[in-house]
Amino acid sequence: MLLQLVPLRIPTGWTVKWNIFTEVSTEDFTDEEHVHWMEYSEDLLLLVNNNNNKILDLGWYPEGKPQGQYTLLLIDQYDDIEQQTAAWDTPLVKFKTRDIDEVKLKIEKVLLQVNSGDFS
Repeated sequence: MLLQLVPLRIPTGWTVKWNIFTEVSTEDFTDEEHVHWMEYSEDLLLLVNNNNNKILDLGWYPEGKPQGQYTLLLIDQYDDIEQQTAAWDTPLVKFKTRDIDEVKLKIEKVLLQVNSGDFS
């Protein structure tokens, strides 16, 4: 079965660096023998907004584990590697859920909030 990407409304100004955020049922992910266990990766979606210097990151933590959940982070983007590393430890938004619809709605909301200057 070919999995489809989760449809997202991504506003102007955002660049997709990678997207393997697929429509898989978290309810069926009960053990590590699940046919799509590899879809539960720490690196599902990475979006960058260079105009507002923000990074939106989505992953499944712990990776490949049925007890995991989606973790969505919004962080500031820096050119300096030390500042960028520190930004991952102090996200502007941190949202966790096992519900694919909840995380989709949260992604779209955060993208619009960044574009409207809510995290300036």
